[in-house]
Amino acid sequence: MRLRCLAIACLAACGQVAQQPVPDAGIDAAIATPYAGALSQTTAVMFGGTPYCNYTITLKQLSIDLDILPTGQVSSGHVQALNVEATDATCPNPVFPPTIANYTLSSSSTGTSGTTLMFQGAAGNAPMASLVGSLTPSGGQYSAVLTFHRTDQMPPLAWTVQTPAILLSPK
Repeated sequence: MRLRCLAIACLAACGQVAQQPVPDAGIDAAIATPYAGALSQTTAVMFGGTPYCNYTITLKQLSIDLDILPTGQVSSGHVQALNVEATDATCPNPVFPPTIANYTLSSSSTGTSGTTLMFQGAAGNAPMASLVGSLTPSGGQYSAVLTFHRTDQMPPLAWTVQTPAILLSPK
């Protein structure tokens, strides 16, 4: 009986080689590093004019957070900015009160000149604006330039604000 159990155990195990799992090359590459950068404010950009008032928009307290894979591909990201509109005292029309705008990365594509980032604005952003970024490696850091464009008005009430380069460092 003991011999029979040993034979059955041998048959059950014979021909089956215990294989060590082969590490998936994609697993290590899928670990993203969080990077962050900030800019206190942009230069004021003028918009409006005849027949409207002259306005300015300044983006303040900008922050950008990106998760970047070892390949340089961006896997997720978020941008936040405080929109501050102003006008002179002669304008009878109100400006938008200062509001925080949030943007979430919707896509990224890497080319020879760096990475292009496309962001989707939150539904509650006011005013509504599109956001496109360009990302280039800079040593162990990255440099991002963000371009905001107001989309809920036509010229001359639409505006475009481009940030200077924002240095992103690992968190």
